[in-house]
Amino acid sequence: MVHLRQRLAKFIRDKRGDTPQREFARKIGLAQSTIMRIENLDQNVTLETLEQLCKVFHADVSDLFPLPGTPKIYPPISPSGGHDGATAIHEKLPNDSRRRK
Repeated sequence: MVHLRQRLAKFIRDKRGDTPQREFARKIGLAQSTIMRIENLDQNVTLETLEQLCKVFHADVSDLFPLPGTPKIYPPISPSGGHDGATAIHEKLPNDSRRRK
């Protein structure tokens, strides 16, 4: 079972990529030590930190903690249902046992 700390650490590492922790932390408005502790699974993240991450990455808390097998739908279809190019894309996470092989 993957725990929430591991999911958040993976999200941060994926977003950070090859960017050094110090530079990444500066860009998102958190301390480098906070990023390090999150990635090392040593940080009990506050709601304030979660809100900051969601704000910076234009994400929802569910994006930070995706559940295996939960389909994601994005971008949203326009309210008018018009043909403005917005379509629903269904993506199954890699751990989804329903995925066809």
